[in-house]
Amino acid sequence: MAKVITMATPSKKNKKDKITNVLFFGDFNCTTGFGNVSKQLVDNWSKDKKLKLTIFAINDFSKKAYQYADNVMVIPALSISETKKDVYCRIEFLKLLFENDFDVLFCLNDIEIFNEMGEHLQKVKSEKRKKNKPNFKSIVYFPIDSEPRLNDLKILPFFDEVVTYTEYAKNVMKPLISETQFKKIKVIPHGCDTTNFFPLNDFEKAKIKKEKFGADKFVFGSVNRNSARKDLASLIIGFAMFKHKNQADAILYLHCNPLDPSGINVYRLCERVGLDVGKDVIVPTNFNENKGVSESELNKIYNSFDCFITTTTADGWRLTITEAMATKTLVICPKHTSLAEISDNGLNTLNFMFEQQSVFINDFEKIRFTTNPKEVLTLLEVAYNLKNESDELKDMVKAKIENAYKKVSGMKWETIAKKFKDLIYKLS
Repeated sequence: MAKVITMATPSKKNKKDKITNVLFFGDFNCTTGFGNVSKQLVDNWSKDKKLKLTIFAINDFSKKAYQYADNVMVIPALSISETKKDVYCRIEFLKLLFENDFDVLFCLNDIEIFNEMGEHLQKVKSEKRKKNKPNFKSIVYFPIDSEPRLNDLKILPFFDEVVTYTEYAKNVMKPLISETQFKKIKVIPHGCDTTNFFPLNDFEKAKIKKEKFGADKFVFGSVNRNSARKDLASLIIGFAMFKHKNQADAILYLHCNPLDPSGINVYRLCERVGLDVGKDVIVPTNFNENKGVSESELNKIYNSFDCFITTTTADGWRLTITEAMATKTLVICPKHTSLAEISDNGLNTLNFMFEQQSVFINDFEKIRFTTNPKEVLTLLEVAYNLKNESDELKDMVKAKIENAYKKVSGMKWETIAKKFKDLIYKLS
């Protein structure tokens, strides 16, 4: 294995100028949801020069370690992996943790990923203790997007601080863990970057819509990866049912790779249900799920929508929903898993119910919830026909949009990052 460069040096204990060394294990410098969360946390923490961060970066395809900020070094995980068989590079991560003196380990990913390392993490701590080396405390921050297995939560007692995204996640774990462990769990939600995601004025919105889709179009938009869990198929089938009722000006924009190996062939499905890609359904050209677009461009995309819609089958959080809310775009989403909480049980959104349970291949055999395309049709019609509805219904939907905007406007990343920084200092 290649030699690893780190920023870890022994901390100056009991001194005013003590530097706290943190090893961050998670996605970074990539377009995943985890990667977006990591960036927000790291950007805020890096302002504190008493923190030194070493990021062991998953899904960062840079070729070598680099300095992200004066006090932040990034080690792209795959750049030091000899086999590259494990995308999480867990052997390299454990070696890095053992060979260096970190004060705090911060882990951000699905709990199953860390659970598979449980025995080895314990061994790293034990071996450090035997060799009288400085040891570390640890924090884990993870989503729960469906009912977990007891087996997947066995790692929880290892961590000094256990934090999840939502009350839903905490409560769904309760039957599987001890009362002591349950009380230990903290809930810290995600923030929303309202400096990058915000409503544009009507003139700007009309200009963007004209450039992207045509001035006279009614745009339903989805910003989700084309993966099994996001279930674009139910959305496309429901939109086809809606479109065939002669709504000529309605289009569906799918911000994704239409040929993503993790999902469906959007072209083929659209052909089967009588939709013309490029006319009825629009997809970006040369889109790469590992690259994405700038936040400025994404904000324009949200603002060009008349309605944001997702048929996701489960979520630990959905950043694209709160980003759409920040642009004052009407949101249609299911009311299950974390989304019931994010939508304030439907107060801020139009909602699907969920009837059918599904289990997808290569998805840890988690139980998901599939939206009925007929429900998609119904809610597309509600949003599309809103201009012709009663003032009472219009006011109700307007209130949902305003409630959503108010909610996300109060979800500051600075506040979220500070809560975690306080935990880091508590442990160091």
